[in-house]
Amino acid sequence: MIDIFLTMVRLIVLLILYVVLFTLSSRVNNPPQLRQLFTPEQLNQALLALPIVCLIMTLVLAYLALRSRWHGWKLAGALSLIFYVIYTFLGCIELLAFPAVSRQMPPGYLTPGLLIQGLILAVPFSLLAVWILGKTRKTDGESETDQRLQLPRSEWIWKLACAGVLYVIVYFTFGYFVAWRTPGLPEFYGGSDPGTFLGQLGNVMRDTPWLYPLAFFRGLIWAGMGCIIIRMHKGKAWEAALATGISFSVLMSATLLFPNPFMPAFVAHAHTIELVSSNFVYGILFSALMMWQPGESARSSMARQWK
Repeated sequence: MIDIFLTMVRLIVLLILYVVLFTLSSRVNNPPQLRQLFTPEQLNQALLALPIVCLIMTLVLAYLALRSRWHGWKLAGALSLIFYVIYTFLGCIELLAFPAVSRQMPPGYLTPGLLIQGLILAVPFSLLAVWILGKTRKTDGESETDQRLQLPRSEWIWKLACAGVLYVIVYFTFGYFVAWRTPGLPEFYGGSDPGTFLGQLGNVMRDTPWLYPLAFFRGLIWAGMGCIIIRMHKGKAWEAALATGISFSVLMSATLLFPNPFMPAFVAHAHTIELVSSNFVYGILFSALMMWQPGESARSSMARQWK
């Protein structure tokens, strides 16, 4: 009972810390003209969304720390990297790929502004989270060793290649069926809906062929973050896979609860559903791919890895 109470107190302290760091980092990057883009209603919505977003992000990051077999600087470094890359770096790549959104942003807001803002939030929060949650050193009976993802080089190569291809498939599938078919969304980006998935893939190849290798590259970055989560997680394989899916989904998508002055509400809503669902599905499928042992029968591999 005492342990539960202490954990609750630590989570509350972490939540307050996240709110403070999020507010400070936002003020560093948000120019005065940005506030003028918000309507009074959107400003009120942002204030209401702030505690919800901070709570969701705090709970996911705290969970990763508490369920980690790592401790101290190793855990703090891993948590900082996961937080920064998913929350900031991958999001910036996505924004830069679509000028319909990025060109509406104030000069310097996206890069280096958002990159610096993410560092100000991710690094101090991760370092203090490890300390506040009592994960600075391992306790008696805990071990940092694990056989998970101890793969030969050849298996690493083909599994990561498959992970990149898998992301391309998930990205364009959810992008079309969840987002692109939303009425008015193709027009916002200066495109059109050909009416079929294969037709849309053809349009992408004709108009923006670089999106395919970019998606593959982003898939490899996601894979790197997923490998860290799987390696550090001390739970069973199914829990590590679930943690990966939730982390992929929440850490990138939670801030979409804020009103967006750079795109219509229906566009932002469609992208929120798209990112939450696609990142979660990719996290689960990626984890299953990486923890699958091809040298064993399907039944024995499933029983050993996921029990």
